[in-house]
Amino acid sequence: MSRTAFLIGGIFPYLAATVFLIGVVSRLRAWRRVPQPGLMTVYPTKGSGMAELAKEALFFPSLFRGDRTLWLLSWSFHVALALALIGHLRVVTALLDRGLATVGVSSSGIAAMSAIAGGGAGIVLLVTVMTLLARRLLVARVREVSTPPDFLALLLLIAVITTGNVMRFGGTHFGLAETRVWAVSLLTFSPVVPANPAFLLHAFFAELTILYVAFSKLMHFGGFFFTVALAKRSQP
Repeated sequence: MSRTAFLIGGIFPYLAATVFLIGVVSRLRAWRRVPQPGLMTVYPTKGSGMAELAKEALFFPSLFRGDRTLWLLSWSFHVALALALIGHLRVVTALLDRGLATVGVSSSGIAAMSAIAGGGAGIVLLVTVMTLLARRLLVARVREVSTPPDFLALLLLIAVITTGNVMRFGGTHFGLAETRVWAVSLLTFSPVVPANPAFLLHAFFAELTILYVAFSKLMHFGGFFFTVALAKRSQP
């Protein structure tokens, strides 16, 4: 095993997870300490409940009312991302396979579902992120409010998605058995790092993205629920 491979597959996963957790907790604590001078009127308004919260989190109606093009890109991206995350759960564990097998889905059926859902998600993710990047570069009103961190977040996402798609479509598809051995070895603090270059490159960009999440606008997934809780707390 090379030193670089061990750093990427045996050291950086722990570093990324640690920084992510510390960063998220620190960000939430900092948000909580921000003075609240008066009654907040941001979403949700008085009288809204869990149904409205779920609707906003799942379908982004506020964004739909404000910018339908951005809504389409954002909603498509998040749906594809959810599919990709579910697919990665299957990659590192056998839990999803076992669950599908208990309801009668064959191993070939599971593989076909993975290929269709995973391949489709990878394509949608790349198209939507590339379009969002083009939007920041080409639309004047968006370019004016864009900052270097905004571009960095998109470039990291493009790197992760592209390397993942190369693994799936480029003839370097990585075996489930090796990824599951690697995942278990991390949990037991005895890393067994695969030597596949495509896997290591994909893992490296994913780890960089995880390191960056808590310090960027990618943290909006936590900010949304925090804002909801804060707004409801401020209501008389």
